Amino acid sequence: MESRTPPGFLAALSELSASMRSAGEAGSVGVISLVVLPDPAALRLSLEHVRKFEREIDARLRARLRAQDSLFPIDGSEWLVVLPRLSSAAVLTLGMLRLEQAFIDTPVQLDGMALQAQVVCGAAISPDHGQDAFHLLQSARIACLAARRGASGSLIYESGMEHSSSGVALLERDLRAAFSGGNELELHLQPKVHVPSGECRSAEALLRWRDSRGEWVPPPVVVSLIGRLGLRHRFNRWLFQRAAQTLHTLRLEGLEVHMSINLSATDLYDVEVPDLIEQALMTWGVRASSLCLEITETSMLDDTEGDGVADVLKRLRLLGVSLSIDDFGTGFSGMSRLKRLSVQEVKIDRSFIVDLVSSARDREIAASIIELSHRLGVHVTAEGVEHEQTAQMLAAMGCDYIQGFLYSRALALPDFIAWARARAGIAA
Repeated sequence: MESRTPPGFLAALSELSASMRSAGEAGSVGVISLVVLPDPAALRLSLEHVRKFEREIDARLRARLRAQDSLFPIDGSEWLVVLPRLSSAAVLTLGMLRLEQAFIDTPVQLDGMALQAQVVCGAAISPDHGQDAFHLLQSARIACLAARRGASGSLIYESGMEHSSSGVALLERDLRAAFSGGNELELHLQPKVHVPSGECRSAEALLRWRDSRGEWVPPPVVVSLIGRLGLRHRFNRWLFQRAAQTLHTLRLEGLEVHMSINLSATDLYDVEVPDLIEQALMTWGVRASSLCLEITETSMLDDTEGDGVADVLKRLRLLGVSLSIDDFGTGFSGMSRLKRLSVQEVKIDRSFIVDLVSSARDREIAASIIELSHRLGVHVTAEGVEHEQTAQMLAAMGCDYIQGFLYSRALALPDFIAWARARAGIAA
């Protein structure tokens, strides 16, 4: 079963993103990841006493923070602290020391019991340990893990805490070089065919990259490495610019094709995303309505995501870009999220498409998604369609767009232009 991201983590992510934006390039923001290792006797407490124990720990931690700092409980044993406006990493070290001292000499008193608690801390500071909020949070948590494994009271993040195999290290080196003029990242386009007309009115841009040996690296591996190296913000800047440039090129070729790009739900916690998209659209003179953001990992979003995500979504809607839920029907990608995100499209996950012809259950699910989406005025795309019989069934259900190998794999831009022009009957 898919697990939800703790609300406290999402709230910390939103707060950290806003603090980093306020600090700008000249300022620093810190994060402390703190784990409380309780007395073994605490593990035998009743649920009521466990809650009292956690509230006492929370109160002690808050009493040790500066007025401008924010504390976020994660799961009863881990807390995250966001420290804005830091003058140096020394403030982080002092902060961790103060949090440790909250429990060194004073046990937690609980209905006559004196329970010891040990605090282990890890910390990270921007921009040295992360230029985006998610990477910075994870850097602090990695430092905390290292401190816990090494029986150290507190540690500030160091890159050596993450060990890579020789193969992964080579990929990391190549990927860094790709952002500095090496083997360039590419966007390949997979057509989305409008079912009623048979026209190619849209395409999904999919990430492609060759390493220094000329071998294609699987996109999930590339995305994982981008996050690991703290390049997500830089990658998004590249992605938005390249997407807008591609739309501009398609228009010059006489192709009025809309385009979708994938955006992780984590990116919605980055308050700069709407500005980066707007800058890219203005640079290339592209209409916002021609760009669609397919939101992946929507289980990262819940009712407690906070004002930061709501503000980002509002600004994206005002900008005029379309929103889509990718992999709809899996995990927590349900109707409640469809309603709250106010999207213009859902994509039925390929897991419901591959066996559509043989599975009555999959046909019922697909038909229900299409019917309910249309009631809300939302278009539906089926991805992973490989056979004509599957396409015919989806057409009978009223599916709006079909995407898959039945029509084409993802194509490099020149090949996509040739394919789209041929389908539209435009002379070369």
